[in-house]
Amino acid sequence: MAGPASTAGTLVRGSIFRNLDLLVLLSVTFVITPFVVRSLGDRMYGFWTLLGTLMGYYGLLDFGLSSAAARYISHSLGKGDTEELNAVANTSFFLFSVIGAAAMLAAVASAAAAPLFLGDPAEIALFRRLILIMGAATAIGFPFRVFQGVLISYIRYDSLAVLNIARTLLTNAGIYWCLSTGGGITSVAIITLVVSVLHNAGMFAVCRLQMPSVRIVFFRWRGETVRSMFDYSWKTFVCQLGDILRFQFDSLLIAAFLSVSMITPYFIGARLVSGFGQLVTSSVGVMLPVFSQYEGRGDYDSIRTALLKVTTLSTVLSAFVGMSVMFYSRAFILRWMGPGFESSHIIVNILCVGAIMGLAEYPGVQLLYGLSRHNYLAVMNTCQAVLNVFLSVVFLKYFSLYGVALGSTVETLLYTLLILPIYVCRFAQLPVRRYLWDALLAPLLKTAIPLGAYFYFARGFVRPDYSTLLACVALQALLFAPLAYFFIVGEDERRFIRRAVGLGPTRRERFGFGGELDDSAGL
Repeated sequence: MAGPASTAGTLVRGSIFRNLDLLVLLSVTFVITPFVVRSLGDRMYGFWTLLGTLMGYYGLLDFGLSSAAARYISHSLGKGDTEELNAVANTSFFLFSVIGAAAMLAAVASAAAAPLFLGDPAEIALFRRLILIMGAATAIGFPFRVFQGVLISYIRYDSLAVLNIARTLLTNAGIYWCLSTGGGITSVAIITLVVSVLHNAGMFAVCRLQMPSVRIVFFRWRGETVRSMFDYSWKTFVCQLGDILRFQFDSLLIAAFLSVSMITPYFIGARLVSGFGQLVTSSVGVMLPVFSQYEGRGDYDSIRTALLKVTTLSTVLSAFVGMSVMFYSRAFILRWMGPGFESSHIIVNILCVGAIMGLAEYPGVQLLYGLSRHNYLAVMNTCQAVLNVFLSVVFLKYFSLYGVALGSTVETLLYTLLILPIYVCRFAQLPVRRYLWDALLAPLLKTAIPLGAYFYFARGFVRPDYSTLLACVALQALLFAPLAYFFIVGEDERRFIRRAVGLGPTRRERFGFGGELDDSAGL
């Protein structure tokens, strides 16, 4: 494994590229969606959206094996065991190939069953073509997930992001050309399939060039590795189901107990908070392979140090972005959606309180996955999902729409303050008090105080205008960055940042006054 400085630089570079990938995806989607809707028409676009939702559920066929592949390849890499690494990679490829075949069979079965839920012969024929094309894209993509796991294990998030950006641009450029020249929805599906194949081929080529020691042989697998991977993956699968219930059940509660019309203002607010979450997880969601590699080396000092450093940085980032979303959301929603969505701003404020704490502790979640201790997460996620639904139902009786958001926030706060730190600290062998204060509460308070002061003085300048909002955010970032570096984060985090950007030790550190920069410092 690379040394501390190069690891830090690789992680920061990966975070930057992941955020760039997210920015490109959101920007292209924002631009292309109105054109696609106008070109296809409401009915055909609804048809395409329904098909995309259906194909999204095919992802559950993964059964959590993608995370298992990344975890065990990283562990083997940390041990320096190339033979075990290839055994895991080949077993993963075999399992994903079986899943890909099952996905294709499911697509064929769905095409055959089309007359059961569609009556128009023309729509039946169209649905069959689309489901077979998109099913083929999904089925082909499954075996190539092993190469994604390899890139993650080698912490090459930058390479993955470049490939994803290329896929986004190629797909949407192809769709634009196709629809501009009179093509239809079938052509859109074919373009999606072709670009998906190119994207998979690109991942394979990058792995062959950058990781030549990884060799995939068809139909080679190891029974012991299969058992280990499924023992890991079913827990991930349960966690995923719990997350679906926690984060995608609110609309059903609102429809059942309030009104379908009230889903829209809730969705607008929840969409902003979801974007905030994507930004933070793209920035700090790179630690799972690092923890697995450290465990493979038996280096628990580096695990503890890395956990504290990255959690501190995650807390500062979560508080900065989350509080900014809360402050600017009223003006942004008014500019984005127009009048009539005032309740969405309140939804944002309620949900952001829990989201800030939940995202601050995201490195701890990655630690549990990286050390194969996520069986506790599976149990906790299930309990969280049940508590979330219960609290939301209770609170909506008293607070209507806001009660649904309040139920989610209270559940998240209880989990992140009282339960998750205990398990994270147990496996990191850290005192809970040190983790809570040093990495979470102290950085949160240090971030909230100057931001609160800035918001107080800036409140009169905020207008429902994109340029004004952008100027306020830019000034806020310029003022906050040096403040965070010199006064909010500690010397360990500053040393990590200097390593990440390639500045090396300071003069004070070179002469022994600022701590050693050896491998025991982890990142």
